Parts: sequence; C-alpha cells; structure tokens
Amino acid sequence: MVKRTAIFLAIAMLAICAGAAPARAEIKIGVGVVGPISAQTEADIERLVGELPNVKAVPIQPPGDLDACVKRFVAGETDDRLDAVMVVSLPTDSFHIEQNDKEAHFTGTYEIWTLNLSTLAEDRHAFTFTDSETVVSGPAAILSIPAQLFVERATGKKLLSSSAWQAYEAVQARVEAKLLAATKLYLSTSTIRDAQPLNMLTCAQALVDRGDADTALAVFKAAGVDNPQVRELMAQAQVKLKRAKAEALLGKTLGAMAGGDSHAASLMLAQYQAAPEAQLSRADAISRALSIEADHRADYAYRKVLAADVPELDHTAFVAMMTQMVADVTGTAPDDVIVGGKDVTIQDKKAAEGMKTGLDAYANALGKAAWLMSLKCGCDAIARLTADPSGLVLMRARFAPSFTRAEVGLP
Repeated sequence: MVKRTAIFLAIAMLAICAGAAPARAEIKIGVGVVGPISAQTEADIERLVGELPNVKAVPIQPPGDLDACVKRFVAGETDDRLDAVMVVSLPTDSFHIEQNDKEAHFTGTYEIWTLNLSTLAEDRHAFTFTDSETVVSGPAAILSIPAQLFVERATGKKLLSSSAWQAYEAVQARVEAKLLAATKLYLSTSTIRDAQPLNMLTCAQALVDRGDADTALAVFKAAGVDNPQVRELMAQAQVKLKRAKAEALLGKTLGAMAGGDSHAASLMLAQYQAAPEAQLSRADAISRALSIEADHRADYAYRKVLAADVPELDHTAFVAMMTQMVADVTGTAPDDVIVGGKDVTIQDKKAAEGMKTGLDAYANALGKAAWLMSLKCGCDAIARLTADPSGLVLMRARFAPSFTRAEVGLP
C-alpha cells in the first residue's frame, strides 16, 4: 500500500513538472530620456517599464539612432548588452515656452521610440501637448492666498503661480503627469512587451537585410568569429553587403530620376555600372530610359523603371533614393528619412523656412515620396514632412496604387 502511494505521488509530481511552463528569461530594456524632462519623471518612466511582466528596466544615456544603439548595446561591452531600448524624448526644436508677466504658455511634442535589438523592429509614438499657467501678482495674489492654501492642502498641488518661473514649473509638472499617463497607456499594448532575449545573429542578419554593412560586421565580430555558425553567416553576409553597396548607388540613381535630374542620374548610373555587383539588365533599362528626350515619353519611361526597381530595393538603398529625390526637387538634402511599413517621414530642419518661398517644390517632393513608398510596399502609403524629430507634421501626402497622382495637403 505504501509503495503504491509513493508511485502515485511520483506520477503526480512528474505530471506537474511536465505541465509547468518553462520560466521565461528576464528581458533587459534600456530606458532613457532626451530633452528637458525632469529627473523624477525619468525615474517614473523607468518604474513603469520595470513593472512590465518579466522585465528589468536599465537606465541608459541614449547613444543616438538605431545604428548607434546596436553598436553600443549589441556589439559593445558584454555588460552593456540589452534586449530592447525605449527612449522618451522632447526635442528642443519642438519645445516652446512663452512667458510674460501674466501667463506662461508651454507647447511641445513628446516621442516614445522603442527598438527590439534582435529583430531591429522599431515603433514610434508621438503626442503633442499644450498648457498654460496664469501668473498672479500684487494685491490679487494676496487676496487669493487663503483660497490657494485651502486648495493646496486639499489636493497637495500648487495651482497658483506668483511669477513666470513658478508658472513654468507648474505647467511642466502637469505636462509631465500627462506624459506618464500616456507612457503607461502606450506600454499596455506596445510591441516591446514581446521582446525576447538578445539574439546577436538575428540582429546581424537584420542589419544585412537592411544593407548596413559596417554595423553588421561589428555584431558578427562581437558574436565571436571562432564560432563556425558565425563564420558561415559572415561569408554569406559579405556577398549580400557588397551587393548592398551597389544597391545604394542604384537607389541614388533612381532618386535622381524621380527628382527629374537626368544629368545626376547619368553620373550615378555610371558609378553603379562600375560596381562588380551591378545587375546589367537593370542598368541597361535605366540607360535606355535616360536616353529618351525630356518629354512625356521620358516621364513614362522613368516611371516604368521606378515601378520595376523600387520594390526590390533594400532599406539603405531606399533611404538613399528618397534622400536624393528630395534634394533634387527641393534643392536641399533632408536631415533624416525614416521608413516604416507603409509610411515615410522626411525630416528637414530647413523645411519650415523653405516652404515660405518653395511650397510647390516641397509639395512635389512629398507627393513623389508617397508614390515611391506605395511602390515599395504595394499598398496605400503616407509621406510626412517634419522640421525636426518631434513629429510635428508640416505637410502630408497620400498615394494608393489606384491613384494617378498623390494627394498632398497641410495637416
């Protein structure tokens, strides 16, 4: 009887162990802020991230864009490695304060950016806020003191400001409270919750697919060149990365064509043709299109080439194409081009001033950006023009495969 009971207990224990889910490894998410965000709010954001299931929030000083984060937190020192990154920023270009003796007015745009360091999947969420605080001084302030003290004791918050500086502090406190609420709401559905432990080879492969040669090789080396799997992947990546350099030249050529600069396109085509990895059939098609006189037939030929080649461009080549196109159409190269799955954002600090005298040029460039994005994704696409990383949109364009021309307008 005792023996039978022991057997039953052993079977029960095995069943429990078999049914138990394996413990998920703790995810390390680096959390940092950029811009005029208070130390207390920064600590509160870290706390919110740390409250996610199985997540450890690690305070960081954001090193910069995707490449900079990968070089620091994947290819850098072992102790610095992370699984994901989340940065909350208030770019100084979007941060505006108007103060006088009667009121302090505060506006800006916060951006939350997350990056999965294995897959390199990014997510951006921006929200714009505005708030103000009345400045009360002199006899009116004295008469208000009793009521003010009552409110402060009841709520624990200072509502009345006796100077412009105190008004700013009061506004900042309220706005940062909104930031925390928005961050908490964002985290409830953010893709960063799905982050897995860092996989360096997955990261390196994603960089190869983007055409990012230098950073990919840095990650491969950090993963260990003595590893046979790493050596095999590096050999495969070398071929792709050489092709990616040629693709970037092709992207610039297509960008010049889209921008209507046939001379620049011809020069870049020559560079592409000189690359050992160039695809001669694609180069020949571009050359034939460029040889047509500048009339409606040339426009048709250019569009035919772009429709065939743009969908095949990797990330780096697509960005190079967009940068070249915008520079040719507006006369100024953008500061950054951010490509999503169905949208593209053109950041140009000079755009706000440039639109005053060149509105048509910017509208033309943005319409072409939406069209090229639609070609790339084969879907309805959106293009946005911003003056800074804040996300404040100056102009917006939309293009669908069924359109004959883009819809462009002010936001």
